[in-house]
Amino acid sequence: MTRAALMSLALVMCATLGTSTAVAAAAGSWVGALPRQVVVASQRALSSDPVMPPEHLGQASVTRVAWRFDVEGPVQGLEARLCQAELCVALKATHGSTRRFAGRDAAQPLRFEFRLRPQSGSRAVISHGRIMVDFTRSASLPGGKKAK
Repeated sequence: MTRAALMSLALVMCATLGTSTAVAAAAGSWVGALPRQVVVASQRALSSDPVMPPEHLGQASVTRVAWRFDVEGPVQGLEARLCQAELCVALKATHGSTRRFAGRDAAQPLRFEFRLRPQSGSRAVISHGRIMVDFTRSASLPGGKKAK
């Protein structure tokens, strides 16, 4: 028997016996918008309203989060972070992506935090903010079982 035939036979046997290690997963993404915000020079950060995922998302795990926003005013002294619950990631640019949220619940909201250092100017306006969350979720197998 050829090696390919043996592999095919092994796969059929595993599937028949229910011991297949194949992973069934569905991938997707959701996008949320950030309303326009005015950040004034302060020692305290301004936390945005939560950017909410769609209600129908269900159980899903984050794989990647991307962001983009425009800044009118001083960019030099602006500090930005993207947060989900207690985990916050410092943003070094007005657009980019991170995998730091990977494995976390994709159905949980995210928020931006902005701070304008006092010596940087009086205010900055944040507009056209967007967050895109890529996720995967386990698909159901026949019989209502979840893939592992």
